[in-house]
Amino acid sequence: MNDTIAAIATPVGEGGVSIIRISGSEALSLADCLFHCRGTQPKEWRPRQVYFGEIRDPSTDECVDEALLTFFKAPKSYTAEDVIEINTHGGIFVTSRILQLILDQGARLAEPGEFTRRAFLNGRIDLSQAEAVTDLIHASSERALRSAVSQLKGDLSKQLHAMYDQLLAVLSQLEASIDFSEEGLQFQKRESNLQALRTVQAQLETLIQTYRQGKIFREGASVALVGKPNVGKSSLLNALLRENRAIVTPLPGTTRDTLEERVRIRDIHINIIDAAGLREHPEIIEEEGIQRARAALASSDLALVIFDASQPLDSNDNLLIKEILDKKRLVVLNKSDLKQQLDRTVIQSRFPKTTPIRISAKTGSGIADLLDAIYKAVIADASLQEGIVITRERHRQCLVATYDALTKSCETLEQGLSEEFVAVDINFAMDRLGLILGKTFEEDLLDQIFGEFCIGK
Repeated sequence: MNDTIAAIATPVGEGGVSIIRISGSEALSLADCLFHCRGTQPKEWRPRQVYFGEIRDPSTDECVDEALLTFFKAPKSYTAEDVIEINTHGGIFVTSRILQLILDQGARLAEPGEFTRRAFLNGRIDLSQAEAVTDLIHASSERALRSAVSQLKGDLSKQLHAMYDQLLAVLSQLEASIDFSEEGLQFQKRESNLQALRTVQAQLETLIQTYRQGKIFREGASVALVGKPNVGKSSLLNALLRENRAIVTPLPGTTRDTLEERVRIRDIHINIIDAAGLREHPEIIEEEGIQRARAALASSDLALVIFDASQPLDSNDNLLIKEILDKKRLVVLNKSDLKQQLDRTVIQSRFPKTTPIRISAKTGSGIADLLDAIYKAVIADASLQEGIVITRERHRQCLVATYDALTKSCETLEQGLSEEFVAVDINFAMDRLGLILGKTFEEDLLDQIFGEFCIGK
């Protein structure tokens, strides 16, 4: 934390502009050695003013590049330290040369995410806001972007801080009643404490239920293509992608491994998984592919159950139906361009309350309707109103642990047991909330979180 760090903050490559960022107590003096204003060098650098000049090699006084320099004085900067940002012409060599000159003056190359990590450690943002920075960078849809911006602005933090403060108020009452039980003082009644804990629980439950929506916005939804061999799964994948990504042959069992590709449907990214066909008595090498297909099906958010409408149901179709009875699914009747041998009513009898979607992966007929159906199915359980959502499994686990701890504390209060037992569970609940906000953390956790960042952010 005492080192002055530097890194290139823009992607490596040729471009119009590159930005080099420096942060630390020596940032300004270091830049002063390299940057020479056109005209008179200022005796005192003014914060948030852009200066035009040259970057020169101190050893030769050679001009390396013309540049713009901006000074951000602590604590009103990204890291809450003194920060210098140098805008140079974009280019791999010139940017690297300037960075090396900065390092030669005593700065250290920043580690991945170290600028944002310093912002967190210096108290400018909390841990959930820091995680939102990388979500913002990797946002691949409008919904993902809005969710990341909301979290970066502190909307989630405010709600969690409010819960934390409510639990702290209850804990303070409990600990006071424990410490001064013989003083004859009046403390908040158990019923009031119980009501306060249940209020926080209700807020937690609402927040936990947003995880599926938040996960889909952040990572996309996983859709598995399942069916017996040669029903057209790979052809359907190619049709959805609008390119020949998967190998298609008339021979059953062509697909032996899972193939995963991403397609965007409106404002949601869909990860489509094409896997080996399910059938009885597969070949030895095909068996491994079928196991992977089952694993992909189990982990997916939605299954596209594909039948060959040009053939009647057989034993392999029946095997498939047994595999996906409890899975969220859409039923697809492929090969509508051929003579139809599979009656829609037969499928509907096996899948009550399901309307099969008839398509031809070969001609593209029905693909638009299928995309609409996938979108509606993916977001069916996800509330579309604007609001706070959680997007990370780490947050969900912490919130679930908090909820469970409060359940125990409520049961203890209802049973009339000692306040010490209630206080233990509330302390644990507050610790779990603190892990999201960064009130409590371990160094390994920070290494894991900020290791996801790029160098320079």
